[in-house]
Amino acid sequence: MVIAVVFLVVSLGASVIYGRLLDRQLKGPQLRAAWAEGHTAEARCTAVRTEEGQDAEGGFVTYEYPTLEFRTADGRTVSIEERQSRHVPAEGEFVTVHYSARNPEGATTRAASFGMLHARALITGVGAVLAVAIASALALMV
Repeated sequence: MVIAVVFLVVSLGASVIYGRLLDRQLKGPQLRAAWAEGHTAEARCTAVRTEEGQDAEGGFVTYEYPTLEFRTADGRTVSIEERQSRHVPAEGEFVTVHYSARNPEGATTRAASFGMLHARALITGVGAVLAVAIASALALMV
C-alpha cells in the first residue's frame, strides 16, 4: 500500500510539472495574454524569412517565418516575427494579430482555441487520472 501511495504522489507531481513545462514550450502564457485583453490590429507582412532544418526522420523541411508590422491602439508601430503561424502570408498581405497592451511584441496571428487556453489543465488532468488509476491497480495487486 505504501508503494502505491508513493507512486501516486510522485506521478501527480510529475503530471503537474509536465503540464507546466509543455504549456511554457507551447508559449501558452504569452498566447493567453494576447487573447485575454482582446486587442486586435491589422498587420502587414513585410518579409518572409526561410529556414531549412531536419524533421525527426532526417528529412529536410523548410520553415517560413513572416515578419509582421502593425500599429497598436496607442499609435506605436510594432514589428514581430511570427513563429507559430499556421498560415504564412505573402509579402504585402494583411492579417489580424491579437496582442496585449503590456507586451505587443508577444502578438500572434493564431486565434484562441480551447486546447491552447486550457493546455496546462488538460495535461495535468490526464496525468492525474492515469496516476490514480495506476496507483489503484498497484494497491490492489500488492
